Amino acid sequence: MTSILSDHFRRCVAALWLWAVLLAAAAAPAGAANSGKVALVMKALSNPYCYKMEAGVRQYAKETGIALEIFGLIRATHVTHQIGIVENLISRGYGAIIIAPVDSRQLVTVCAKALGRGIVVVNIDDPLDPQALAAQRVEIPYVGPDNQRGAALVGAYVRERLGGKGRVILLDGPRGTVSAEDRRAGLLEGLGVGDGVTLAASECADWHTADAVGAAMRLLQAHGPVDAILCANDNMAMGAYLALELRGQAGKVLVTGYDNTQAIRSEMRNGNIHATVEQHPDFMGRIGLELALRRLRGEWVPARVQTPVALITAESFDRTVGLSVSNLGNWFFGALVDGARQRAELLGITLVVRDASKSDAAQLRDISEMLNMRPDLLLVNPVNSQTVVPAIDLANRAKVPVISLDRRCAGGRVISHIGSDNTAGGRMAADVISRRLQGSGRIVEFEGTPGTSAAQERGEGFNQALAAHPALKIVVRETANFDRQYARQQIEARLAEGLAFDGLFAHNDEMILGVLDALAARGGSVRPVLVGFDATPEAVQAVRDGRLSATIAQQPARMGELALECAAAYFRGTPPAADIAVKLEVLEAAPTPSTP
Repeated sequence: MTSILSDHFRRCVAALWLWAVLLAAAAAPAGAANSGKVALVMKALSNPYCYKMEAGVRQYAKETGIALEIFGLIRATHVTHQIGIVENLISRGYGAIIIAPVDSRQLVTVCAKALGRGIVVVNIDDPLDPQALAAQRVEIPYVGPDNQRGAALVGAYVRERLGGKGRVILLDGPRGTVSAEDRRAGLLEGLGVGDGVTLAASECADWHTADAVGAAMRLLQAHGPVDAILCANDNMAMGAYLALELRGQAGKVLVTGYDNTQAIRSEMRNGNIHATVEQHPDFMGRIGLELALRRLRGEWVPARVQTPVALITAESFDRTVGLSVSNLGNWFFGALVDGARQRAELLGITLVVRDASKSDAAQLRDISEMLNMRPDLLLVNPVNSQTVVPAIDLANRAKVPVISLDRRCAGGRVISHIGSDNTAGGRMAADVISRRLQGSGRIVEFEGTPGTSAAQERGEGFNQALAAHPALKIVVRETANFDRQYARQQIEARLAEGLAFDGLFAHNDEMILGVLDALAARGGSVRPVLVGFDATPEAVQAVRDGRLSATIAQQPARMGELALECAAAYFRGTPPAADIAVKLEVLEAAPTPSTP
């Protein structure tokens, strides 16, 4: 019961801190001195979820230099205390208030009052009730997750673990909060109650560990035994686990939470708690502050920004995944690895990364060494689609599942490929060029490394789309190996020979930047239409500056994230789709008079 006692101690400290803040606030001068300040008003300060939210807001405030103050409650059910904090902020004339309301309806009136005093209000985490907002005739932008969807992921996971049959208990959040109601609805939806799964009982435990211990003990006594206890947040999941431990049933009943706190992650490693949901409160708080600052500057902001949710389950904890990447010297692959690392940490997976540095032999050696470590799964971004096949065969013989990233493998058994639709991207590049040249002109194509699926597919899509415009003629097609310096040398040599062209497509941004370097060195006012592929930071800036016509934007970080999500799903017994496409889009500069 030490966790409950320390919970109580933290609340007492938080109570003293809160009243000290309120007394100091009451004594502080009101008016213009506070008009540049932003206040974040959270729920229970003792909740680790709020620590993450606070960290995200503080970091963004530091980056932007905004004056920020943070307030919170002793318990997430103290509605009148939160209303009092907002009233105090109104009287002191704060410029903006970001609020995570403890009650979706009762906080609307005081938020409307703040708006009436010219104070910007942004709602995060738990949405304010739409009907109550309509009654007050106010609109407040909202930043937060789809709680019902997140909870449905947990419910579906439990249903699958139970084989579609069993008895469950729900521990709900406070009545009157939209997030609690949405999570309950999502859990029931995912569980498919009534179709083999029975809801034995449910009770509100007000988000708190101590309350959840008591509720779980009562329900287990009255309705046990059960197969699972699903909780609307991690604090209550910890309470359910403590109740099971007191009854000698810890680890024998599935327990799930929602918030992905560190305490829950520790118990997931121990096999006592089985699933939770990450909803990125740090990102939520950061976006909330960003919207507040934009509103303070008089800018438009969206009415709703939905933040992502991710299912975290015990099956992925302490697993090892190897990642062989073709070239970390390339920004694109660095971003892919960063995305994979961040998602691996979230999922409790140990990620081992090896950089082949564009060497076929090095990649074969790296994969062989990683297989000696007996990984649970292997991710491969091939240097070359053909030469990587022996390494894939090694993994197949070792019975290690393989997922390929960005570039396909020409052989071997791969359970899934994650990448952009490079053929579609090539067509997008051709569309930009044909539109800007009005269907007529001399075209140069710089191809990527021979043998890579990305080069083959981008070239195929580009030439397919170009064939629809007979007056667009390819006058030069060169291999530049995805390399900036090599592309520069190639175009300089052609220009020295007297080459004239109207448009150029390079299969990646490194090559198009090499072309830009060469053209900048030569000078001249007339620029050809130039299109790259990848949306690297330097290329995106060149598009903004009008020096580059367009780049086809991939999402390398998302590829890395998806790879780890697929690995986690595989560990849960859910094979990923054979092909997973990551969305592409065109980033295009505004046409200029100098464009042909």
